[in-house]
Amino acid sequence: MRPRRILAPPDTAAIFDRAVQERALAVLTLQCGPEWHTFKARFLERDARGQYFVLDHHPAEDEPLPEVAPGQYVGVSFRQKSRKLLFGTIVEARGHFTLENEQRVPAVRYRWPESMTELQRRAYLRTPIPPETTLLASMWPGGVAARATAQGNALEVVPGELLDLSCGGTLVRLYQPQAPTWREDLTLGVELQLPDGRPPILVDAHYRGARPEQFGMLSVALQFVGLEVTVDGRLVLQRLASAVQRLHRLQWAASRRPASDH
Repeated sequence: MRPRRILAPPDTAAIFDRAVQERALAVLTLQCGPEWHTFKARFLERDARGQYFVLDHHPAEDEPLPEVAPGQYVGVSFRQKSRKLLFGTIVEARGHFTLENEQRVPAVRYRWPESMTELQRRAYLRTPIPPETTLLASMWPGGVAARATAQGNALEVVPGELLDLSCGGTLVRLYQPQAPTWREDLTLGVELQLPDGRPPILVDAHYRGARPEQFGMLSVALQFVGLEVTVDGRLVLQRLASAVQRLHRLQWAASRRPASDH
């Protein structure tokens, strides 16, 4: 089974219909300067002509929402059955939507996406890196946009190697004994190798904290962010999906090999 496929607008109408029917929860991502912000919203309506769809826009659990304005690019992801669906869109207008109980809620109208990426949920399962495989990574604050500054030694660059990988993030073992002095949710730039023999990928990620390992070593958890917003990001996502599938195969092959006699 393919870990991903691209859906065109004629294929997405039924998906939006079900999302509206279920009031499905979506995770939205937008960039404000060097920082990425994520928030949640529920599907309310989809245009019968395939021109737009509507999500609510009011805070859950009293968490403030980032401002959205017409013309702003936004990434959207949500789950449906055994798949995760992602796409980029543009804010068209803000207003209110009347629910079935006559309650009016703040809402945002978004443009119907030109395409939608479908990923199987297994692509988001953390797959361990086989012991015989080493995939290097380096991280720095400020996101991918700060890469040149980091390479000029004006920012701290932290090296390490991947312990696992999914389309949603990775765990990186550090080559240093101390954890970086990064705050939770800080946007990092990450360069990491994939097991496909091609040049490393560059991604933005949110820092999710350090974790102790055996023998006094440390690892840091990273959550990839913003890949669904741009065409280049979605191409990186496709490479990640293929890499995760390859790691699944390597892991399965390793589990099938008989133990060596010593």
